[in-house]
Amino acid sequence: MAITLKDLARTLNLSVSTVNAALYNRKDISSATRKRVQDMARAINYHPNLVARSLKTRKTYVLGVIVPDLSRSFFAEVTKGIDMVASAQGYNLVLCNTGEDPSREEDQIATLISKRVDGLILASAHHPESAVAPKSLSLSGIPLVLVDRFFPGTNFVGADDVKIGYLATKHLIEQGYRRVAHLRGPNVSTAQGRLDGYLKALRESGIEMRKEYILEAQFHDESGGYKAAKKVLNISPRPEAVFAASDPIAIGALEALLESGCRVPEDVGVIGVGSHRYGRYLRIPLSTVDQNRIEIGKRAASLLLGLIENGTNRKKPRLILLDPKLIARESSRCRAEARESGGESLGASAPLRTVSRDE
Repeated sequence: MAITLKDLARTLNLSVSTVNAALYNRKDISSATRKRVQDMARAINYHPNLVARSLKTRKTYVLGVIVPDLSRSFFAEVTKGIDMVASAQGYNLVLCNTGEDPSREEDQIATLISKRVDGLILASAHHPESAVAPKSLSLSGIPLVLVDRFFPGTNFVGADDVKIGYLATKHLIEQGYRRVAHLRGPNVSTAQGRLDGYLKALRESGIEMRKEYILEAQFHDESGGYKAAKKVLNISPRPEAVFAASDPIAIGALEALLESGCRVPEDVGVIGVGSHRYGRYLRIPLSTVDQNRIEIGKRAASLLLGLIENGTNRKKPRLILLDPKLIARESSRCRAEARESGGESLGASAPLRTVSRDE
C-alpha cells in the first residue's frame, strides 16, 4: 500500500499539518524541521497525493511560463529566476516557446488555461499596441504577470528599457563618438523603449537624429545584426558607433565590421544589451548593458505568487522596473585612448571623459 501523509507524520512524531507545511516549504516552519521531514519522505519513498491536494486547495500548484525564444540566454535566465522562487513555494512550471508567433502564443495561453494553471508569466510576441493577450487572460481570471515586454494596465516586471537605450547611447557619446547608429529590435515594447532612450541621449547631447542610422534587426539573431551592420557600412557619412538593441545583434554587427576591415573600437565603437556570459570572451570584449535577468524572474515569480495567494490580482496593476547597469569593455573604449594607440579620431567633437569600467 502507498505510504500516506499520516504514516509520514506518525513516523516523525509530528502533526499532519506540520509535515504538510514542511513538505511545501512554508516559511513558518523552521529549516531544520523542513529538512527532517523532506529527508524522511525521501527515505520511506513518500509521494504527495497531488490530486487530493488540488481538490482540497483548489490549486494545481502549476505556473505557466510563455516566452518567445527558449534558445536565448535572456529567457533561460529569467526562467531560472522564476523557478528559484516558485519551486521553493512548492510550485512547478510548464514552459512554452512561441517562436515570436502571436497566434502560437494564443494557442498556448488557451492550452494552459484548460490545464488550470494557477497563474501565468508571459513575455508576449504581440505588438505593444495590441492588448489581445492580456485581454484574453483577464477574461479568464487567471493571475498574470508580464516580463520583458510591457502592455498598459497589466502587472509587469522588467528592466527600464528607456534607461537602457539612454545609458548605452550616452556612453558612446561620452567616449567621443558623434555619429551613432542604432540597430533596433522588432515591434515589441522593449525595442521601442530602447529606441526612445537612444533618441533622448541624442537630443540631450545636441546631436541630430538621422533616420538612415536606425535599422531593424531580430533581437535574438546574430545574422540579423550582421546584415544590418553591412548596411551601416554603406551609409554616408558612415556611423562612428553602433548601439545594438541586444547582445546577439551586437555580436553579428561586430563580425560584419571586423570582416569589412574596420577596427573596433578605433573606427567604430559597439555596445549591446543583455550581458551575455560569453560577451567578455569575444576577440574584442563586448560592452553591454546588464538587465539583471535572474532578478527579473525572481521578482516576477514573487509578484505572481502574491497574486495567487492573496488574491491581489484585483488591485491596481504593479509596474516593477529594475535599473540597468552599464558594463564598459574594449568594444567601446574611450576614443582618446584609441588616438593614443594610433587610432584616428574620425572627427569626434564631443567632450571626452573616461568612463569607469565595472570589470
